[in-house]
Amino acid sequence: ERLVLAFYYAWFDQATWKSGQLSDQPAQPYDSRDRATIQRHVAQAKSAGIDALVQSWYGPSGGANNMTESNFATLLDVAAASDLRAAVDFETQGPFFSSAGDVQSALATLLSGHAQHPAYLKVNGKPVVFFWRQQRFGVDAWAAIRQQVDPEHKSIWVAEGTDLAYLRVFDGIHLYSVAWSADPAPVLVSFGAKVRKAAQDLGGFRYWVATAMPGYDDTRLRGAGGFARPRANGDYFRATFSGAAKSGADWVVITSFNEWLEGSMIEPSTFYGDTYLNLTRELAA
Repeated sequence: ERLVLAFYYAWFDQATWKSGQLSDQPAQPYDSRDRATIQRHVAQAKSAGIDALVQSWYGPSGGANNMTESNFATLLDVAAASDLRAAVDFETQGPFFSSAGDVQSALATLLSGHAQHPAYLKVNGKPVVFFWRQQRFGVDAWAAIRQQVDPEHKSIWVAEGTDLAYLRVFDGIHLYSVAWSADPAPVLVSFGAKVRKAAQDLGGFRYWVATAMPGYDDTRLRGAGGFARPRANGDYFRATFSGAAKSGADWVVITSFNEWLEGSMIEPSTFYGDTYLNLTRELAA
């Protein structure tokens, strides 16, 4: 199935909105721990034609200091009630992973725990796990981790970035951002072709997950080191979806549902209202 996914963040509170680091504000400021907020987000995602929210996750440790764990559990329960799905974007450089052993242990816990939930995203019966910054460890280190936690490849692992060497261990790859390019469609077509070629060389299938983005703006967060890609009245978003389609992508992942600090969100905002939620529905279809 051609899935439309969206990256989702569950670590905001009221202090986020008052930080002065955002280029825009949510239409309804919220605390990510609030179940009603998660219910609203799930309903919005569902209404926009999104099949699953892919939530950044810091692993099972950290207790009260790790709201990504408790909020992901809530997201799964809320998603189940709305027939939406949820998956993890495994934050390899997260604060509770001090070693490859910690990462391995967290993955084992994920696969035996959350991944068994009825709302967890499965494709052909296999739970899907995205990774952020898997570059922290080399390909051989990942091969060793996978041999320990998923030797028979009963889950689908999607790496991030442009280094196709990771496809030796991972089942697919995505580019978190294409905003650096003013003309994203050819970038997606070209990279998609590289993924297909790499898969052929490896003698098997690999998922090519194309990135769709409405724009980007982290100038309030990063100041002089920041960057902005204008939304061009939705044309940038349209161009990324067009490139995804032309590249023959297996799935599309939207960056992002609500990455407010990087200004890539489609969640309703003060400035744009529901424009990007509505445009997502149109483009996802």
